[in-house]
Amino acid sequence: MKEFILNSWDAVMDNRRNPLRHLDLASQHYFMQVLGWMWSMVFSLSFLSIFQFGLTWLAHLLVIGGVTMTVAIFREAEKQVAVVPNPPREFSGASRCVWELNSEA
Repeated sequence: MKEFILNSWDAVMDNRRNPLRHLDLASQHYFMQVLGWMWSMVFSLSFLSIFQFGLTWLAHLLVIGGVTMTVAIFREAEKQVAVVPNPPREFSGASRCVWELNSEA
């Protein structure tokens, strides 16, 4: 499932893999902005209301922003090599917390 999501994302959003890769970077950005606004309009019109455009645009901004942040964090995490020491089997007595209800009252 993860591979499907990443491949789908890259097919559309990655400027090195989508069909706009043959254009210069400024043109790629422009066309991606135009496509984003176009799809917001398409979804607005599918709700039969041009007045929903702002709401639909905001919803798309939130969803795409969330997906973008998630993919960026996942990719950054894959680059990191986590060094986790072997955790102790049991905590020491100093870190043990005992709640004595009688002394709290």
